[in-house]
Amino acid sequence: MLGASGFLGQHVLTRLRERSIECVAITRTPKQGFDAAIDLARAPQDVVNDLISSFAPTTVINCSGAVRGSTTDLMLGNVVAMQTLLLALLGRAPSARLVQLGSSAEYGAPTAEAPMDEQSPTQPGSPYGYTKLAASELVLRARSQGLDATVLRIFNISGPQSPTSTMLGGLIEQLRTATGQPKITLDSLAGWRDYVDVRDVAAAACSAALLDGEVPPVANIGRGEAVQTGDWVKHLIEVSRTGALLEERSGSAGTHKASAGAVAWQCADITIARKRLGWMPTVPLTDSIRDTWLAATAGYTST
Repeated sequence: MLGASGFLGQHVLTRLRERSIECVAITRTPKQGFDAAIDLARAPQDVVNDLISSFAPTTVINCSGAVRGSTTDLMLGNVVAMQTLLLALLGRAPSARLVQLGSSAEYGAPTAEAPMDEQSPTQPGSPYGYTKLAASELVLRARSQGLDATVLRIFNISGPQSPTSTMLGGLIEQLRTATGQPKITLDSLAGWRDYVDVRDVAAAACSAALLDGEVPPVANIGRGEAVQTGDWVKHLIEVSRTGALLEERSGSAGTHKASAGAVAWQCADITIARKRLGWMPTVPLTDSIRDTWLAATAGYTST
């Protein structure tokens, strides 16, 4: 498994070990307790080839990638790294299965407020979305050349250890470190997003990795329901017991009905994941928010 020390990777690794699946845990930089380290974006092709040969994997789950940084950083971490990995797999482990963790950012803004399926247009609105889509297209091209591969397009992730780069993780850090009565000010409370717990994402990755049969080219991984931003943030405040004040930034309140097209709305159609992978989300968003808060404040124990 690649990206084993990251947010997603740690949960996938835990899930694999809980199921007693033999797994080689690989990180980008050397870390104690992991099996190997390699930077796919910068390592010479022959070094990556040799690494793949040395482990002879039957399945590779790729949790690595760049989520922030310059456009160059994103291109290297998501596109160059993927091309390097695919060349190594096609040359040294052509029968291995690749499970690539993609992103709903590949779809961009929906054209209508309806669940997006895997045939929805891919119209990224950010460098991150473009580079994740490019990586997915490389995977799908390799699949057309015979590689056993699938892309899991992950929607908004919540859950324990959520990094501060995510909206939930950032708000928790803000509440946790605030002095006095905290205040949360957001540009909009009217946006709707599909949040899926990271433990459910890990279960989906394992389902795809262990599936006996052909995996789908692309599968959406979400809860299959859209939740309004203001609602889940209010629940976070309740869970935190901080009494934080929640408000919309001045100038944005009251404009949403007049400009509905500008409101962020995103929801996954998870039919393919349910039917082809035998996967369904099991962690309610309320539980996910609670566990994320408790984990950040040392009050959460993994079960």
